[in-house]
Amino acid sequence: MARGRGDHRYDDAFKAEAVSLVIDKKLTLRKAATEVGVSYETLRTWVEASGRRAAVQETKSDQQRIKELERENRSLRMERDILKEAVGIFSQRPK
Repeated sequence: MARGRGDHRYDDAFKAEAVSLVIDKKLTLRKAATEVGVSYETLRTWVEASGRRAAVQETKSDQQRIKELERENRSLRMERDILKEAVGIFSQRPK
C-alpha cells in the first residue's frame, strides 16, 4: 500500500537534528525543511513543540531593538549637532 500525505513517521533523533538546524545553525525554516526533506509546516511544528523557539525569537527581537536604538541614537546626534550650530549662529552679536 502506498503512503499518502501525512503518513510519514520520523524518529526523535531525526526531528531533533532538523530542529537543531533552525535553532543552533540559524537556518531559515524553509531552507532547513528543504535540506532534511520535510515540509515547512512539519518542521515549524517540530520547532514549536521543542520549546526552543522562544530563545531564538528573544534574540531576534533583541537584535531588532538594538538596530532601532542605533537608528534613534544617530538621529539624536544629528539633532544635537544642528542645535549646537544654531546656538553658535544666534549667539553671535550683530555688527
